[in-house]
Amino acid sequence: MMRGYIYVPTTATYRFNIVSDDKSTFYLSTNDLPANKQRRAYVNNWTYENEHYKEANQTSQAITLTGGQNYYFELYNYEGGGGDHVTLFWRKPSSTDTTWRVIDYNNIKDYACGQNCPVRGTACNDNNPNTTDDKQDGFCNCVGKVATTNACVGDRGVAEAYYYDNITGNYVEPDLINAPRFPLQPHRKEKLKGAYGPLVPNSKDDYGTLVQGFLTVPVTGTYEFNITGDNQTYFFLSKNDSIKYKQTHQALVIYGVDDTEHNNSVFQNTAPLALEKGKYYYYEFRHKENGWRDHFNLFWKTPFHENKEWKKVSDFYLYDYKCEIACIPQGTPCDDGNPFTNNDQYNNNCQCVGTPCTPPNCNDAGANYVPYDPAAPTKNLLSGAEYSWLSCTTTANPNPARSSNGHWIRYDFGDTYRLQGSRVWNYNVASETSKGFKNVYVDYSMNGTTWTQLGGIYQWQQAPGQSDYAGFSGPNFNNLKARYVLISAVDNWGGSCAGFSKLSLDAQLCSSSGTACDDSDPLTFHDRFDGNCNCAGVKINCEKDTILLGNVTLSEPIYKAKMSVNSESAITLKNISFTAGNDIVLMPGFEVKADGVFTAKIEGCLQSAFAENEKNKNPKAEKDSTASEFATSNEGGDNVKRIIFRLNKPGQVKLSLKDASQNLVTSIIDDYYQNLGTQVKYLPTGKLAKGEYWIELEVNESILKEKIVVN
Repeated sequence: MMRGYIYVPTTATYRFNIVSDDKSTFYLSTNDLPANKQRRAYVNNWTYENEHYKEANQTSQAITLTGGQNYYFELYNYEGGGGDHVTLFWRKPSSTDTTWRVIDYNNIKDYACGQNCPVRGTACNDNNPNTTDDKQDGFCNCVGKVATTNACVGDRGVAEAYYYDNITGNYVEPDLINAPRFPLQPHRKEKLKGAYGPLVPNSKDDYGTLVQGFLTVPVTGTYEFNITGDNQTYFFLSKNDSIKYKQTHQALVIYGVDDTEHNNSVFQNTAPLALEKGKYYYYEFRHKENGWRDHFNLFWKTPFHENKEWKKVSDFYLYDYKCEIACIPQGTPCDDGNPFTNNDQYNNNCQCVGTPCTPPNCNDAGANYVPYDPAAPTKNLLSGAEYSWLSCTTTANPNPARSSNGHWIRYDFGDTYRLQGSRVWNYNVASETSKGFKNVYVDYSMNGTTWTQLGGIYQWQQAPGQSDYAGFSGPNFNNLKARYVLISAVDNWGGSCAGFSKLSLDAQLCSSSGTACDDSDPLTFHDRFDGNCNCAGVKINCEKDTILLGNVTLSEPIYKAKMSVNSESAITLKNISFTAGNDIVLMPGFEVKADGVFTAKIEGCLQSAFAENEKNKNPKAEKDSTASEFATSNEGGDNVKRIIFRLNKPGQVKLSLKDASQNLVTSIIDDYYQNLGTQVKYLPTGKLAKGEYWIELEVNESILKEKIVVN
């Protein structure tokens, strides 16, 4: 069942059409009251996705919708077997355009069912005298900051990610864990919008991520958590605000999934957890990116959201972790957030600072007064003549189908785009709004010569001539492709000149064939644009135990099996990948010809062997003096200690920094099973108070210590 409201900005008559598999019914009220709903169209059996005329009852009678009125609707769909879909279309019966178009977001409003919650961040009173900074969370929950004795709990709404660059490999363990700069000497950091990132995906390869903080909940109840990430991603959640219990609850993405692929593995989920309002829970992300896409995300299902769907965790529920001592190296460029400084960089105290400057010598445009941008997207439009376009001379229209001379404007986007919704601001000059376009033709073209009309004649509302004019929803292009758009006035609201203020279009660039993209299907791989601006990937099929490929020419980019791939094929001008859980056998006759690319990986679809191996690791190896070397030095720089140790045998390792009283300051390696060999870690001291500290190495319960001094 779906329900909501349909509305239009201007009065018009429509017919509705429904397609579905299997049965479906569409109800539309005579107004905004559910009690007045009437059945308008239905499907008795089933239809294909664009089969509009299989049953006469799929199409409604002509219905006039009054501009500005909300009409309550309900849409029901019953699925039996096979395909499943339901879509509601409409068109104007008086129009020469007979195309059925999907009713999209431009004409749909949510059915709130009486629940009108204040906007997130609105000040409120939670009636708890022990909280401060009470704010609404957007779901009718008033939440304040609870007092705590934990000095590590920082500011609300802060989630910072530390990034460690130039680390090859796909894995948190061992690739990120064994990187010398992890976790205390990152290359860069950024403030996130929630428990997910990075802010700009796919901009870097070969890096790792660490996020630490505290999570809170607005109501006491049962919560479920799910993570997605690419490549390997770990999530830890403590049973309370202590970091030492962070492994109480864990989730894992083993080999990388799409950002909304919630069910690739059972390891992505935590069990349902009973969490309490007013408590802080320590959380941590560890993420390793190799190539291609990169992301890490925390989702939850909550008792305060009626739809039990996975939702990203907003920064509203997060608090900063203040006790980290990680430092970005001195001299690294940064942004101190102050427009009146230049040459911002980190100093020897791990602070981002710049050299003071005065306008106009400051590099940041924010140091100078920036006037209100009247043409910014979604902004109100001012009423001055300089914010509008006006034609006072009629000229020949580029489209021969239009009047030979008239007022028109043609847009050339320079490339082909898929166009969706639009918004129009009519001529908004105070006391001159009659010059605005009234009845309008909209045409589109790929070459600027051959034009296609969009819909019928559109009537544009007259502007009010006020400085808070927000425009109105324009025609929807419904993903049509075009390079040119032509707006032609049939007439205006009065006068000899005609024009309008602004037109904005929702558009997606049609990249050239072969350009990487995301088709939003988590079950595809190697997503690319085709020659028709369609983004599509190749389906990943992990169902077969063994794939046997004879002496054929391969044309698919990926072959993936639970157990084995055997091949004596030829690869020509293709990127081919074999992925299997146990073995890949290249038999006589297998050939990769010039310009072909072949890759092979052993990584099973479900990674059951990997999971079993992790579970069966022996946490208590034989007690032995496995650490033959352990030393610290200042070779990492004036404010960086270099720690080096060597294992002669594999063992369970903990590496910690403790203060003079043996209290834990930070963990550098958390109880991790290390192979034999030499390990190097860097400890920045910029955030440490002066005094004595201990570096403590525990290997298989044998403890080695060395004192360091921070001056």
